[in-house]
Amino acid sequence: MDLSKIEAFLKEKNFPDYRFKQIRKNYFSGRFPSFELMTDLPLNLRGLLSQNFSFLSIKPDKDSTTDGTQKVLLKLSDHQKIESVLMDYEDWLTVCISSQVGCPLNCAFCATGKMGFKRNLSAEEMVDQIIYWNNKLFPRYIGRVVFMGMGEPFLNWDNLISAIKIINSKDGLGIGARKISISTAGIIDRIYDFTNLNTEINLAISLHSVNQRIRQQIMPVAQKYPFDDLKKACLNYVQTTRRQLFFEYALMKDINDSPKDAKDLINFIRQDRLFYLNLIPLNPTEDGVIPADKKTMGVFVSELAKSGINFSIRKTFGQSIDAACGQLAGR
Repeated sequence: MDLSKIEAFLKEKNFPDYRFKQIRKNYFSGRFPSFELMTDLPLNLRGLLSQNFSFLSIKPDKDSTTDGTQKVLLKLSDHQKIESVLMDYEDWLTVCISSQVGCPLNCAFCATGKMGFKRNLSAEEMVDQIIYWNNKLFPRYIGRVVFMGMGEPFLNWDNLISAIKIINSKDGLGIGARKISISTAGIIDRIYDFTNLNTEINLAISLHSVNQRIRQQIMPVAQKYPFDDLKKACLNYVQTTRRQLFFEYALMKDINDSPKDAKDLINFIRQDRLFYLNLIPLNPTEDGVIPADKKTMGVFVSELAKSGINFSIRKTFGQSIDAACGQLAGR
């Protein structure tokens, strides 16, 4: 819902200011999936809103569920499609939202990149992914948000920042900054911009190798943003913000899973105590790279553990319904 357009409409129709506040509160509450159900509004106003505005900018097309994970295919007003994923951790609900239709980066391990890039999502379309889940889950609410769905968030910077303000605002969804995370493949100029925001929102870097040759082989974006420059941006981030920086590393067979890869990765993470490694079991995609085998992964993890660096192994959710990291492809 574009609240600015609704506010202008209400002023044009000479409705009192408090009506807009009611609509805004109802929209973010998760209680009302349509204008018609907002019974604290006059019937004629509900009718006008329904005739002139869509309650959400997205419409569910198909959904699927497995092991505490739900994925929904959402249709946009121009008939483009995106995916959004709900992960139920019992203690809290996390939604993984998309920031673009498709992705221009074409990483070798990611199904989204194979779609190509269609367009950026508006702030409204990003926020509405959360509203959709809140409406479906009420009286439960989304407690955490990760921008790790389809697309590269930092290539949709202005809309991303607008969406985050709404998500974080007490007049919006009221989700705390520390419960919001953004993952980037390494758009260096935007990492500096994000650093300068001085926010408590979490930042994660999709790393996957500390070797420039290997990294640009699996992540073409590294040709424009070389690893040495990325390293400087990351060190600047932790030294400026004094906040933990997360690095995502998926093990790929015969690409980044050797003992030397482990040693190089350890040396990189050791450069600052605020560097934290998330090791991710690679989720298979059609015509994608092959995950490291269990034995190789075991050796790799053993080397990490012996080194004493800060790391964890991320649990995979939703792999069987193509809802895990790197599997979203608008299907």
